[in-house]
Amino acid sequence: MEQDLKEAVEGIQKGLDDFETGKFRSFAEFADEQRRKYNLPTDL
Repeated sequence: MEQDLKEAVEGIQKGLDDFETGKFRSFAEFADEQRRKYNLPTDL
């Protein structure tokens, strides 16, 4: 459980670091990728 917590904190910190350095994408880009990846309809 302690290892899981450590990994979660590290993942969150990486995301925050990426955001601060401009390494992120819009929700629309994320949603488009997920629709393609999982063959989801575009009208959701």
